[in-house]
Parts: sequence; C-alpha cells; structure tokens
Amino acid sequence: MSPSPPAKAARLGAGLAGAGLLLLLWEVIARQTLPAILPGPLAVGRALIALLGERTFWTGSLAPSLAAALAGVLLALFFGLVLGWMSFRWPLIGAALAPLRLVLMGLPAAVLAILLILWLEGGETMVVAAVSALLVPVFQIATTAGLGAIDPQLDEMARLFHVPRLRRLRHVLWPALATALMPALRVAVANGLRITLLVELLGGGQGLGRAIQSAQTWLMTDRLLALTFVVLLMIAGAEALLALADRRARRK
Repeated sequence: MSPSPPAKAARLGAGLAGAGLLLLLWEVIARQTLPAILPGPLAVGRALIALLGERTFWTGSLAPSLAAALAGVLLALFFGLVLGWMSFRWPLIGAALAPLRLVLMGLPAAVLAILLILWLEGGETMVVAAVSALLVPVFQIATTAGLGAIDPQLDEMARLFHVPRLRRLRHVLWPALATALMPALRVAVANGLRITLLVELLGGGQGLGRAIQSAQTWLMTDRLLALTFVVLLMIAGAEALLALADRRARRK
C-alpha cells in the first residue's frame, strides 16, 4: 500500500528540513575552521559547478569509473545468478561454495584491492575484478533466497497445465526472484561505486579515484567535497531508478 499524498508531502518536508539543518550545521562548523580543512557549502557549490563544466571530468574521471563499476556489477550479477541457481538446485554445491562465499563476504575491500594490484598490476581489469568478486555473494544469496520463495504449488500447477516457459518465468518465477534480487541490486550498485573508488585510490588508476587523490594531494578540499557530492548524487540517482523499476515490476 503506497502512502497517501499528505504522508508523502510530510516525508518530503521532513527530508528537506533535515537537509537544511545539515547545511546550517556545516556552515557553522566551516566558519570556525580554515577553508583548506572544511570549506563552506557555497565554496563547495562553486567547486561543483566548475567541476561539472570541465570536459576532462566527464571523459577522464566519471566515465571510466562508471564503466568499471557497471561492468563489475553486471559480472557479479551473472555469476551470482548462476551460482545461486546451482546452490538451490544442488545443495551439495551450495555447501561446497559456502567457504568461498564467507571469505569474499568477510574480506575487506582494501585487502582485496592490494592483492589484485600485485596480481593484475593495476588497470581497469583490477577494478572490475574487485567489484565483481565482492558482490557475487550478494547476488548468490539473493538468488537462492528468491528461488526458495517460489510457491511450489503454483509452480506445479503451471507445469501440469503446460503453461509456456516464458509465461511461467514471468508470472511464477520472476515475482519471487525479483523480491530478493531488487534489494540486492540496490545495495550492490551503491557498494560497487564505493569499491570502485577505493580500488582506484589504492591502485592509482584512472577515474574518480584519481581525481579525489589529486584533490587531496593539492589540498583542494572544496574540489574533494565536490567530487564526494558527485558520488553521492550518482548513488542517489541509481537508488531512485532501481526503486522505481522495483515498484513498476511489483504492479505488473
């Protein structure tokens, strides 16, 4: 059940009020410190506008990071679907994969990044490998849970009445699978961007990580915070698009 218009307006107002309080607190603290340590909201806003007007930012920083993050998430989704289905179909395979899944879930991203730097000698391949390796367990668990949530009686009835595979996939399998996969995808996109930045920072590769490292080196704190806002906006945008897709999928 979706919230009523007054409830939506109240939530929006509360969110705007919270954002306003954060900006006010930021401005108060910034006035008590040096601009090189914490610039104010206006300075960061000007840096953000200047950043968005640079062609090299779009082609040399944003595009490589987005491409690597997207490739890593899609690769993790593919292997997660395959391994999740295998774990559901053959429980012994799921048990055999459990130790590797636990290692990947518990392994810090920074440690994996350092190992991949040694093994792959940097580059976009290293970033994609780190993102996909750390996100595969998320999709594997979600796929197994989604397949386990399928109504066996409904599935059996569809088989008995010889429902075409595509219709059975859309009306029986997909609703249960999407319930588990969509939240996992929303988490994976945000984490994929974070992992991408971390690996780029540690590996010295192209992308937003290099731009952040350069801003830190030259003590351009306003540009550093502007880059941070770009990342937050990308995560918020991806979250909004996936939430919209999730709502539309549930209505069908």
